[in-house]
Amino acid sequence: MQQKKENSHGFGHGKVLGTTSMGERGQVVIPREAREELDIKPGEKFIVFGNKRKGAVILVKAEMFNKFADFFMSASKKFESMAQAIFDKSTTTSEDEDDAQEPVTAEKGPEVDEKE
Repeated sequence: MQQKKENSHGFGHGKVLGTTSMGERGQVVIPREAREELDIKPGEKFIVFGNKRKGAVILVKAEMFNKFADFFMSASKKFESMAQAIFDKSTTTSEDEDDAQEPVTAEKGPEVDEKE
């Protein structure tokens, strides 16, 4: 039986990289170990997520979030084009079926004036 691989702190997908506190002006210092391991440079931008009920605050590098957004939009465009192709195909098939169901009428010859 294989054992689940975890990091040294036991969180599986991440790990504790230190502790910090918020100053009076709302500033939080990211611990050195975290800055080094995650290659965080001064002036780097973050997206801040939070969950009030769970008391969680999550910082995600804006660069990574932008990459995710680009990927999502690209995938969305691909999905939209696939959906459009399916719609176009179903519309064409539906029109073909409608054409097949139209009654066939016999062609009439030239009209003859009965008075002659």
